[in-house]
Amino acid sequence: MVQYFRNKTWLCTFLLTIILAGVCMFVSADFAQAQGKSMPVEKLKKISRMSFTLRDAYQNSYTVYIFAQDEKSSTLIEKDYWTGNKPGDKQYTGTYKAALVKKGATYGTIQSVNLGLRGVTLPQTWHYTVQSKEKGTPDILMITEWGTSNFNLANPFIIRSGSLMPVKFVNHNGKKMDDYYPAGRGDGVRMLSDARVQFKFYNNAVAKYAVNTFKLNVNKLELRLADTRYMDYNHPSWPNSGMGDRAYLESLKAAAKKGILPDQPGIKLGMTHKSLQSTLKKAKLRENGEWGAFYVYPNYAIGFDYYLHELDSNARVMVFNMFTEKRNLYPSTVKLWLGKPNDEYFNEAEGVYDMIYNFGSGKLSFHYEEEDGQIYLASIYR
Repeated sequence: MVQYFRNKTWLCTFLLTIILAGVCMFVSADFAQAQGKSMPVEKLKKISRMSFTLRDAYQNSYTVYIFAQDEKSSTLIEKDYWTGNKPGDKQYTGTYKAALVKKGATYGTIQSVNLGLRGVTLPQTWHYTVQSKEKGTPDILMITEWGTSNFNLANPFIIRSGSLMPVKFVNHNGKKMDDYYPAGRGDGVRMLSDARVQFKFYNNAVAKYAVNTFKLNVNKLELRLADTRYMDYNHPSWPNSGMGDRAYLESLKAAAKKGILPDQPGIKLGMTHKSLQSTLKKAKLRENGEWGAFYVYPNYAIGFDYYLHELDSNARVMVFNMFTEKRNLYPSTVKLWLGKPNDEYFNEAEGVYDMIYNFGSGKLSFHYEEEDGQIYLASIYR
């Protein structure tokens, strides 16, 4: 009888151990799925609040599902002026994660990347994808947040090596910028060829549209600043032609080093009045400045060391003045691309600010009427 009870106790213990082990395995599997390994696509479709189609650099297609397992819902009471949502729209909050499903797969891989996303209001248009223009460049997922009344702050993500990765912004020297960048609502980001990405937003500080171009480096997971440009308020469309600030300023720098009129190497500082007349068409406007005569053309003026009534074969070219109003240049832009100036001061005699660079034997100066104001004139001289 004792042996019978011992055998029965042993059998119950054995069965209980098996049951507990099974429960633990089930819980562990569910926990592993929830913590980032995998989840069935059908389940992801049910629990996700947003999904996006995204291609990697090899043009492999993925679906990004965004969900929160601690999600709570409510109804929007007032209009959301950022998102454009109306009272009655569904609002969700939680710790949102991303799961990545390769085209044709039945399970998605839960990503460890931090989306920085704590809420979703449906319907939504402020998180979106930017499609690449060529093979070798992936699509970009933009998760955005409120910036100002003029723009959102865009956080970029791409798919690399089968995982969703954040992309950082760096300046042209490779120094890290913020994790986000301003982008106007609706059409604030576009992709160009050669992995270039442009961001556009209205800058209240200068009352112009800023259009900044970055180059995407997939291996480094970075968007490196490649160019800048301002557009007038009455021309809000994307600039599809013309030279950006970087190339323009580099052209001025090269011209100052050589002592030539930009884009006209035959016109040089020190050349005689006679040589200039045989090389360049006669100016429609001729006038005297404070230090000598000027021949004025539509985009520039050429200054001499003699006044108009003194111009003869001995007169020589002393300065090139480039009219830069249409370039929408600012001191901060010049410093970004040309570095720290050799001198910067308020010219009391002229009543303007001067910023001067020395390039070899040549000098390049910029002139503006207000501190940090728009540059109206650039000069090359020795």
